[in-house]
Amino acid sequence: MIWSSLEKFSVQGVSFAIGIILARLLTPKEYGTVGLILVFISFSQVFIDSGFGAALIQKQDRNEKDINTVFTFNFIVALICYAIIWLIAPLISSYYHIEELVYFIRVLGITLFFQAATSIPQTLLTIKMDFRSLAKVNIIASVFSGVIAIYLAYHEYGEMAIIWQNILRTLIITVLIWFFIDWKPKFSFFKKSFFTLFSFGSKLLISSLLNNILNNVSSLFIGKVLSVKSLGFYTRGTQFSDMIFGSVYSIYSSVLLPSLSSIQNDKELLIKETRNIIKTSSVLIFPLFTFLAVTSKPIIILLLTEKWMEAAPVMAIICVARAITIISGVNISLLYAIGRSDLVLKQQYFKLTIRIVFLLISFKFGIIWIALAELLATLVHFFINTYYPGKYMNYGALSQINDAKTPILVSTVLSLITLFCHEYIPNNLLKIFLSMFVFSIVYYCTLKFFGLRELDKLIAKFKGLK
Repeated sequence: MIWSSLEKFSVQGVSFAIGIILARLLTPKEYGTVGLILVFISFSQVFIDSGFGAALIQKQDRNEKDINTVFTFNFIVALICYAIIWLIAPLISSYYHIEELVYFIRVLGITLFFQAATSIPQTLLTIKMDFRSLAKVNIIASVFSGVIAIYLAYHEYGEMAIIWQNILRTLIITVLIWFFIDWKPKFSFFKKSFFTLFSFGSKLLISSLLNNILNNVSSLFIGKVLSVKSLGFYTRGTQFSDMIFGSVYSIYSSVLLPSLSSIQNDKELLIKETRNIIKTSSVLIFPLFTFLAVTSKPIIILLLTEKWMEAAPVMAIICVARAITIISGVNISLLYAIGRSDLVLKQQYFKLTIRIVFLLISFKFGIIWIALAELLATLVHFFINTYYPGKYMNYGALSQINDAKTPILVSTVLSLITLFCHEYIPNNLLKIFLSMFVFSIVYYCTLKFFGLRELDKLIAKFKGLK
């Protein structure tokens, strides 16, 4: 988990710096336009993997036939998805009344083939837990593609700056990642391997597809019902929180599944390790995201200038929602680890219904109310995600809240104190440093006072890392 953390946060650190520069050079409308395109590309990416990556990780007796079958399948689906995107691009453009969308979607769709080429190598490195190699590949790709994007944005290429950033990043990852794996692909397909993996992966595919709809339905509605500019503000507001969230959540999804799968037959140990994960995660996640929430306004103004001010309240609300989502997601990894992707799928149906209902109610009130609807839906999702762990393992919502209660309460109190202090500090940079002080020194001392040792244990592990 530590090596995965170093990889994810290094990449996100680079992306964060590049994103700030791009936001200063581009407009909210340009960001909103690309945000729409990425929604449709992300749906295709779900189909390319189709849950087979997780199925390979979860399967203990995987073989070459299994791996080559998934590799071949990924390319077939990538070709089908790109053909569909090419055909429906004019319809999408007409629906949103943006003529350039046809060209943008067809160009960015090329990344689907790169994803198909990298899916198996990334899965193999994940199975080996070789996150050091993944870190090298992703950092190089992020830096190079980001520099090119800044150059293009500076020379007023607009949306194409971000589009080329995505294309170059996936291309570089594709080229480099093959140097780190000792495996030669074969375009072969075995029915037995396919159906064995599909029995697990199909449920994960539907679940991932529903989850994708959950995460992107707001963007589709905002771009149509409100405006592309409003979508730009909403997208930029969520990006700050999602940058940290994406790193943390991908660490959990990549590390927890193989690690918990290895002890899937020892129920007592599985529950014990899950509890340790919840406790350790809570002492880091809640202060981190509450810090981002209370400093959202000074961060937006200082880094992106006042033209992005409307993104600040969205960022604050989504930060709180993402903290809950990470803890909630541990339960999903737990169910995947024991092979119960069917239960995850059942949960997704309820979660999708709740999210859509809340969003439909909030749309006419603007992007702040949409963000609040996301937060409320996330709270309900937590209780849905913890239902089956509570039913089958006696570790449900109340038990998990009890394990995380001290970090939650301390972070909440410190947030209120910090917001009060902000009213008397005119300088945005000083507001950020004050919040950082409160959420590091005061938070750590408070945990020591309450006798929580999880943070000390984690620091000791970092010191012992070799």
